[in-house]
Amino acid sequence: MTTTTTTTIKINGNDTPLTIIPNEISLETVMSAPNFNKWIKKMELEKELKVNSISIQSVDMFGKNVGFLKFKADVVTVKEGRVVPGIIFCRGGSVAILVILKSKETGKEYSVLTVQTRVPVASFQYSEIPAGMLDGSGHFVGVAAKELKEETGLEVSEDKLIDLTKLAYGTEVDGVYPSPGGCDEFIRLFLFRETLDQSKIDELQHKLTGCLDENESITLNIVPLEDLWKKSHDGKTLSALYLYEKLLKDNKL
Repeated sequence: MTTTTTTTIKINGNDTPLTIIPNEISLETVMSAPNFNKWIKKMELEKELKVNSISIQSVDMFGKNVGFLKFKADVVTVKEGRVVPGIIFCRGGSVAILVILKSKETGKEYSVLTVQTRVPVASFQYSEIPAGMLDGSGHFVGVAAKELKEETGLEVSEDKLIDLTKLAYGTEVDGVYPSPGGCDEFIRLFLFRETLDQSKIDELQHKLTGCLDENESITLNIVPLEDLWKKSHDGKTLSALYLYEKLLKDNKL
């Protein structure tokens, strides 16, 4: 027998019914989820929409913390009362880093792709730039540096990471949204540029990396920067490359 938990939460001053369908998930667990709370705060800033109710459908735990949360929100426009789609896969923010390595000897520029299994897109070998989920601290650049070390072995100081998202859009934008029709994920895009001996760049080719504690198994693929767009059809990779080229053209890099 399935039991549900029902309570109310405040959104824009309104008592909004909140139903938790999975009986093994407590109200405390849901309300402790940073990404869910962030969504609520953002909805409070959006005065053109009204949330009538929320139904929590599933929760995936990462250890003791909420990882992914799926819910359905009954949302209407304030002026017309028109129902708008409100099925949300709530996973929060991520960072991604465009790496550009310049050869000391030739001046040729290369980029780094991580090749790993991505089950959601049914791919054993998926190519993308280094990336990772935010840890809830809100410290974008720190997480970017950590992910870069874990996925490539490159140790960088935070001041060497350039925030492409901030350069392009200022401080009002969290990141780029790859799938806003169904997911709250935003990706903060960074740039790391370094000049290295060609031998050091060559050493990275086919290097095995990844965080074993997170079941990561990654192989690096070093590609000419000019060919990056042809080597990966990944959304964040292409977005980072596009921002880099546009910011470079506008003399902001």
